[in-house]
Amino acid sequence: MTRRKLRGFAGGVHPRRATPADAQAIAEVHVASWQVAYRGFFPDTVLDNLSVADRQAMWAPRLGASNHTIWVTEVAGRVTGFISACPSRDADVPPPAFAEVAALYVHPDAWATGCGRALCDAAFTEMRHTPAQTVLVWVLTGNVRARRFYESLGFLPDDTQKNITLFNVTLPEVRYRLSLR
Repeated sequence: MTRRKLRGFAGGVHPRRATPADAQAIAEVHVASWQVAYRGFFPDTVLDNLSVADRQAMWAPRLGASNHTIWVTEVAGRVTGFISACPSRDADVPPPAFAEVAALYVHPDAWATGCGRALCDAAFTEMRHTPAQTVLVWVLTGNVRARRFYESLGFLPDDTQKNITLFNVTLPEVRYRLSLR
């Protein structure tokens, strides 16, 4: 997949609900995105050794779970991104009034093509038909690209922060929120 081909895609970006058959493609996007977006946050050896098989095993059960809604975008028949939404997992902002973007990843070759925005539009439209009034997302504090993306959608930081530890690396995150009403 090359950026030139995606930018030249005239059909637009159309999200659809993910199916169990999408597990491997979602895993491939997840790994490719991490390997570019999180370079400098995690050691290169960690990123270079991320496993599509491990991510597929992680995503497969979620594709059938009733508490996760997963959408994908496709370009020329290839999955280019995905979003996973669920009820809020934070005790201070419980469901059903709060929902959460648990994951949003777009293949680096599809960055800045509208895939991320289309995925959010699809997920948020669906959320508006639920009791959720606000959607939350956690973002690495140093991930300027992701923070700008969410801010462009109208998300605002809510001054809640936490540290997460993944692969023996502890990093700060900031929580954003967006009113769905």
